[in-house]
Amino acid sequence: MEAITIKLKEPITRGTNSEAIQELVFSREPRVGDLKGIKLDNIRTDDLIMVAGRLCNQPPSVMDQLSLADAVAVVEVIMPFLDPFQGIMQK
Repeated sequence: MEAITIKLKEPITRGTNSEAIQELVFSREPRVGDLKGIKLDNIRTDDLIMVAGRLCNQPPSVMDQLSLADAVAVVEVIMPFLDPFQGIMQK
């Protein structure tokens, strides 16, 4: 997979040194371990953001600060990987 970079519309400030995160880089496809703790038959927003954080190596404290517009962009990146599970889980 080619890396996918999302330039944040609203940069996130992280840590006490006020490091600004301007973009999120997704450099790999999800692995089974990335889906641990996720109910694939009823994926929630929390689950999507958790998986996204795992894929772009950002902790929940950073992902929780995403603006809604940036969160939508993140979900658009990871949903194609999770869509196949939706059909399997509904059978």
